[in-house]
Amino acid sequence: MTATLSPKFIKAREDFAAWYDNKSDDMQAFIDVISDRTYHIIDKDEYDAFISELECYGITDAQTFEDVFQGEHEGYGEHVLTKFTEEFCDDTGILGDLSDIAMNCIDYNQVWYYAFQHDFNVVEFKGNTYFFHNNY
Repeated sequence: MTATLSPKFIKAREDFAAWYDNKSDDMQAFIDVISDRTYHIIDKDEYDAFISELECYGITDAQTFEDVFQGEHEGYGEHVLTKFTEEFCDDTGILGDLSDIAMNCIDYNQVWYYAFQHDFNVVEFKGNTYFFHNNY
């Protein structure tokens, strides 16, 4: 059985291609890196709005995005900050070689507010949270 693409889907793809082709090479590179590194920015209006939001933080091109992007998480709120902090600590090894007992006692929400909140820009966009290191 062969799947048939709907006319609406084909039109959306054509519109996206035309929108993309009308962008400068630098903007296309910016869109490409956002596409490669995120999962929830999917249509041309979202790309335009997200890029506009990033401009407020001085993130205006592909290289800067690559340099400062730290992650994307579904949702907003304290639980997202806590999850990001725990993952960041695990990924970077910033806490060293603590025992499992000590690791299980860490309040990552407090770590966020004590150590990280000033080092990252947090962008909430369309139901998701994006983290960007602000020391570049």
